Amino acid sequence: MLSEAVQAKLNEQIQKEAFASLAYLAMATWAEGENLPNIAQYFYNSAEEERQHMLQVYKYINANGGRAHLEHKLDKPKEKFKSVLDAFQTVYDLECSVSRAINELASWCLQNGEHATYFFLQPLVLEQQEAERKVSEILTFIERLGQEPRQLFYLDKQFKKINEQP
Repeated sequence: MLSEAVQAKLNEQIQKEAFASLAYLAMATWAEGENLPNIAQYFYNSAEEERQHMLQVYKYINANGGRAHLEHKLDKPKEKFKSVLDAFQTVYDLECSVSRAINELASWCLQNGEHATYFFLQPLVLEQQEAERKVSEILTFIERLGQEPRQLFYLDKQFKKINEQP
């Protein structure tokens, strides 16, 4: 049975994962409007990944005698970007924010004797670390490539390969 305190913390994490999913959907819409279909697909895939994280936490709470729910209305995510670089800087900031939250939650669980929840969170901690690394690499690639139309066409084609990776 989960304590009220850990339930509250996990429900806060649900909120963050839900916002991240919506933020990625907003980015996908922007990329579609910029005629960057493979980058849009990357954002759609990322939205689904965040939704899956949210679902994992929901199921964990419910399976352990708690009640999962969204605490409050979600903020509206950023919908307009100056460039692909701006969009991916937003992605990086978003991933870092989610990483901080999940790391703080894991630390809190360990400090408060919530060992089962701490171990439940470990795969999410590692996934966040990997997500930050990948986005950092993408940012470096975009910065080196540039953002002229020809480079954007090439960049979008590269995302087809990225989307095919596990």
